[in-house]
Amino acid sequence: MIRKLSSSDYDVLMDFVRKEKEWNIFIIGDVVSYGFDSPVVEVWGEFDIVFGSLKAVLLRYRRDLIFYSDSEDYDIDSFCNIILTTKCKVLSGKKTVILPFLKALNVLQKREQFFMRLDTNIPKEKIEPSLEEYERVKVISKDNLEENLDKIEMIVYLYQSIEEFLNPATFEQIKQDVSLGRSRIYYIEEDGIIVSSARTGAELPDMAMVLSVCTMHEYRSKGYATMCMKRLCSDLIKEDKSLCLFCDNPKAANIYKKIGFQQIGTWVTLGL
Repeated sequence: MIRKLSSSDYDVLMDFVRKEKEWNIFIIGDVVSYGFDSPVVEVWGEFDIVFGSLKAVLLRYRRDLIFYSDSEDYDIDSFCNIILTTKCKVLSGKKTVILPFLKALNVLQKREQFFMRLDTNIPKEKIEPSLEEYERVKVISKDNLEENLDKIEMIVYLYQSIEEFLNPATFEQIKQDVSLGRSRIYYIEEDGIIVSSARTGAELPDMAMVLSVCTMHEYRSKGYATMCMKRLCSDLIKEDKSLCLFCDNPKAANIYKKIGFQQIGTWVTLGL
């Protein structure tokens, strides 16, 4: 049985998705931030007819969909019908549960990414930035957002210059995420412009995603992105937060591995 979830389902949903919390950070973060009644978020759940337990979840955030199940036993036809009614253009999730949709939907594009998690037991010196690196990397958070709106405009310009970023975040999206405490931005400025950055996304009390790690082409091979990553990771580890990220660039993946990230699986995004 599939039905739309409401606030009365909050505990059941969280118990279900937190069994693999890193894989479900977006589902958890969106529900925590927006609840079940926001126009930007909808959640559907499939319940076992016999035991009444939750066994699959579909979440819509704006025009994107995320699907999760802890097994292959879910009603894919009914979920496909819901997906089609949303008119969303993106469906993503853990590879093992997303691949069956390839045959059930008209898929225009498939993208696979490494899903990596930071090993919190790594030696401190591997991730701790030097004093010079720490001071070089600046941070925008909800506490200093209003005085740094011009910097966010520079961040947007940086994102637009990165050819790998097919759908970069907008000024309003970034501002909203930072104001809600869902995101903070780490950046390096040089020659009057922001040339490198990394930011968190879907921040929760115990975990966060690392997003939009990039350096302007003319300023690459200087270790700037690594500096941003080291300060970001160091700060969040001190707050006892686990970190994960997506990556489809083997060269970048090797850099992340040197910092302490390990691949734990594959994330798949389908273009519909």
